[in-house]
Amino acid sequence: MIGILSTIIPLVLALFAVVAVIYLSYIFSKYIALGASKMSGTKYMRVVDRLVLGQDKMMIIVQIGEKYYLAGVASQSVQIIKELAEEELIEMEAPASSAAFQQVMTFKNALQKHLEKKDHESK
Repeated sequence: MIGILSTIIPLVLALFAVVAVIYLSYIFSKYIALGASKMSGTKYMRVVDRLVLGQDKMMIIVQIGEKYYLAGVASQSVQIIKELAEEELIEMEAPASSAAFQQVMTFKNALQKHLEKKDHESK
């Protein structure tokens, strides 16, 4: 009986330590994320939308106060292309092909598909 207790107690303590580390990591990451959002948060402007054109090139729409600006961003420069009126901002629908790519296959679906394929091959 003492032999069993002497092996179970360290196991329980190790399990408790692992759970405590995971919990503290979770709390710490929330604290860090909150601090980072406060540091990077702006009061007078925000990026409304962005479109990546290449590895280091993108177009962004920035709202500053009541005005909107279309800007081109590259690795070494930022250029304001045009001031936009709010009426010019029309929300675009996602194309059907990108919606198909956005579907995430769950593990259960992947396993089921694999098993069905294996069953079909064995028949």
